[in-house]
Amino acid sequence: MQKKEKIYEILVIGSGLSALTFVDGYLEKNKKIDIISPDFNYRKKDKINHLKKLLPPQMMGSFNQVNNYFHYNNIIVNKNCNFFGSLEFGGLSNYWGMQIDKDILKDIKYLKHKTKKDLIKCFIDIFKTKKLMGKLEFNKNKISNNYIKNNYYYKKFNSRDKYLELSEPILAYKGKNKNLNDLDKINETTAKFTPKNLLKTISKKKIKFHNFALKSIKKHKKGLKLICTDGSNDKIFFTKKLILGCGTAVTTKLILDYLNIYKEIKIKHHPRLFCLYLAKKKWKNKMQFLPSYFHLKLKKNKSLFTADFRPGNDLIISAVIEFKKFLYPFKFLLNLIQKNLIFSSILFNPKFSNLFIRLNKKKNTAQIYSKKNDKRLEVKNSNNIIFNFLKKTNLIWPFKYSYFPSYGSDFHYFGTIPIGRKKGLSVNNNCQLYKDKNIYLIDGSVFNFVDNKYPLGVIMANARRIAKTLSKNEK
Repeated sequence: MQKKEKIYEILVIGSGLSALTFVDGYLEKNKKIDIISPDFNYRKKDKINHLKKLLPPQMMGSFNQVNNYFHYNNIIVNKNCNFFGSLEFGGLSNYWGMQIDKDILKDIKYLKHKTKKDLIKCFIDIFKTKKLMGKLEFNKNKISNNYIKNNYYYKKFNSRDKYLELSEPILAYKGKNKNLNDLDKINETTAKFTPKNLLKTISKKKIKFHNFALKSIKKHKKGLKLICTDGSNDKIFFTKKLILGCGTAVTTKLILDYLNIYKEIKIKHHPRLFCLYLAKKKWKNKMQFLPSYFHLKLKKNKSLFTADFRPGNDLIISAVIEFKKFLYPFKFLLNLIQKNLIFSSILFNPKFSNLFIRLNKKKNTAQIYSKKNDKRLEVKNSNNIIFNFLKKTNLIWPFKYSYFPSYGSDFHYFGTIPIGRKKGLSVNNNCQLYKDKNIYLIDGSVFNFVDNKYPLGVIMANARRIAKTLSKNEK
């Protein structure tokens, strides 16, 4: 007698911050949920050596996981780009916590009023319940979880300037005292907001993990048929609703395959320019990797770039030497003056995006690549605005060094299957696929982040929003 097929009500694909935020919100009103996500720690290694050359030392421990992420999802990363992320618990997530641009409404103007209202509510829920550090202001209501800044640098960065203005990000760290958080007293490992730490707050009795990677999605008479693999064998799952939170690269590849789309699709991202300045005054801190808690933005054309700043430390010095081997003989000197070094990432408008994904029909793979339309000179020229500001505030010696690590080395990938367009490769305001409302997308693939250069907060708020919407509909 043939075994009866099990039909799941809902299956979540992925276990990064977007997927687990969905799960966290969904389980507030529901008793259990199933997640399909492979444990990339214990699988065959398929090396993509050109990625390793750019991964900073704090991510080297997860390099094999990053390789396996692409390998088991049948994605080929070409040598002409550096598409990578730091893989912690099944998803490509920020390794040291996250920074959130506090103005989350900048890039969601085209959404329905209710969608925007629900997004804001869910963002505030996350901000309050997870005790993220920063300040918010919505409809003249101020919400604050304070933290101690470096006052000397704060005053300097907040000085008047013709071109630039200071913006304070929200930090995904929490201190013991919710009213006064000193960054120097935070335990980075336990306090940063990562998938692993978020999972600890969710009852494991309510979650069942299935250790598989999703290969393809097919239509089924009762919903969807999922063909999955554990690296050796395939397994079939059936579900009524499918939640894709496996990151823009994998989500896009799966949807292109499902819809039989073989044209080139642009992956939007924020190209990153690394910069080094020599400070006149030491920037003291005790954390292993201090997050940026200063953002400088243009007063006009705010969408062009956002610059963040952090002091030098052992990890950053090691990263610099990893990038530039000729500096190795000077490692002792760099460590000696590391507190006088200011490192900055300048994140640029996605109009500079130069990443693409295309399915290979014959090989059942997807390729990620960049093209020759090189805009790095235009990107580097923007650094002069930051450099002149730092000189004017008398923060630095007249020295700068900038490094463009190629396209894709910026962690933020988004905008391939946007909300609002009534076309095949789009989703509605509830993030349901336009051509199949049983498929929901909850990662960065549905947004275009032009002004917001730290988009994870919006992605998480949206994942929670969809979870709450589904919970209501299932009652």
